[in-house]
Amino acid sequence: MSEKQERWRRSPELRDDAFRAWHKANGELNPSSVVATVDEDGCPHIAPFGSMRAVTPSLLRFIVHRYHDTLKNLKRDARVMVALISSPDIAVSIKGNARIVEEPFTIDENYALVDIDIDEVKNDMPVQIGIESGVSISPSGPFVAWWEKLCKRMHEK
Repeated sequence: MSEKQERWRRSPELRDDAFRAWHKANGELNPSSVVATVDEDGCPHIAPFGSMRAVTPSLLRFIVHRYHDTLKNLKRDARVMVALISSPDIAVSIKGNARIVEEPFTIDENYALVDIDIDEVKNDMPVQIGIESGVSISPSGPFVAWWEKLCKRMHEK
């Protein structure tokens, strides 16, 4: 078999490399994720999030502003897709269902805490290329302490 044929295509949960990319502790930042939902007209809506965390290989968690279209869409239709692109060779899309865990979020009432139960992970990484960098975020100034508090709370089970 060729390398292309042996490469995994689909999995019921995150594989080790993607899990490690999203499972950061102590306020360490993740690569940004793109979350896709469906709006009230049935159109796709995408938005980037740097707060995405892998709690387990089958559970993602993130925070979203309470007035963001993503939260509004998830309340109406829990279906969600999440994309992650990270070096050196991670490009996955995750299909799942979202649950609003806390609204308002106890650390900051402007936000909601959302869990995503993973149904399927698809490997979108082409065999012929590598990824040199991904998109990441970094809080600055007064937001550093805010971010650290949020991350600590997000890691609680």
